Amino acid sequence: MKKHLHRVIGLCAAVVMLLAAAGCSQQAAPESSSTPPVVETDATDPNDLTVVRSMELAYANNFAVDYCANGCKIITDGAGQKFLWVPEGGSVPQDVEGMTVLQAPLTKIGCFSTTHATLFRAIGALDKVSLVTTDKDKWYIDQIAQQIEDGTTTYVGKNSAPDYELISAAAPQVILISANTMHGSDEVLAKLDELGIPYIADSQHLENHPLGRVEWVKLVGALLDMEEEADAYFNEEVERVQAVADQVAQETEHPSVIQTYVFKGTVYVRNGGDYVNKMLELAGGDYPFADLEPDQGGNTKMTVEEFYQGAVDADVLIYDNTSDVSVSTVADILANGDYLADMKAIREGNVWGIQKNYWQSADDVATMIEDIATILYHPENADQLHYFYKLPTE
Repeated sequence: MKKHLHRVIGLCAAVVMLLAAAGCSQQAAPESSSTPPVVETDATDPNDLTVVRSMELAYANNFAVDYCANGCKIITDGAGQKFLWVPEGGSVPQDVEGMTVLQAPLTKIGCFSTTHATLFRAIGALDKVSLVTTDKDKWYIDQIAQQIEDGTTTYVGKNSAPDYELISAAAPQVILISANTMHGSDEVLAKLDELGIPYIADSQHLENHPLGRVEWVKLVGALLDMEEEADAYFNEEVERVQAVADQVAQETEHPSVIQTYVFKGTVYVRNGGDYVNKMLELAGGDYPFADLEPDQGGNTKMTVEEFYQGAVDADVLIYDNTSDVSVSTVADILANGDYLADMKAIREGNVWGIQKNYWQSADDVATMIEDIATILYHPENADQLHYFYKLPTE
């Protein structure tokens, strides 16, 4: 309003000053309005941490982002820790008790899991990953492997026992660490505390909906001030998944399907509430163990015999041979018990393996669900799959 008044004065000169003043007075908010007028100030109070809005989350349950009146963000991670993100050039508020300050721009961030890096890839921000705990030859994200080669990203050793000198040299402003497991246990966290390096508990792996896992891209977007890019990526994933769900809903029959693996004689069967089973469902499949811990994620351990009884009539078997690396053929699966050959999926040749890049593609669940729908309804198009393949008989 001040700028408007100055322009009027400049154009009309002193003769019309009284008229201009009268015009300005007429622009005040009417007294009958139920909404109080917005008071504009020349400078925002840098100490005003009043939350004016919160990030909208559709599927994720394990993090939150609140936006403050002074331009700061309060980020709550998967372990309940709170971080105060301060914009570039902004001053740190006086009262930050109970919060770890993160001063933007954040250009050096550590990833203690490969799945964390996928969130940066989704918004074109892999160059912000300064350290990792997976060595170059085990990456299926080419840009990270190249950055390790170039020295712009540092491999600091295993997440359970990293090289702290290398971590210090990489100078990360914050590190993403998997919540719950908190890779490396209390000893690693205590050492990071000693070094003064903050860490965010990333619990995307604990989300029970696959799109909840993808939605963690919004947390990375908040850290990098790239919310628009994160929203655009997430919304596209949602649209693609919904398109598959709508398409398979028109099918008259829905094949039963299981994704599992065996380790040392124990079968790891996904609980009914696990995100993997939600992916199978969205792709148009029925899960034989849907009643197994329907509200819980993760796995339930079974003997091979118990698994066989519940899975014998399953139409499709997706075998996680990235977890059980001893399996490269159907014959390898039968080494756990010859009677498994009586399973319908094995009898009819509907056994599928998982590509090695699967776990480094947590940002791409839409393609995974599209792949599963292809396996269930159009297996003749197996050459178009990205993350799965037909497991050879022997």
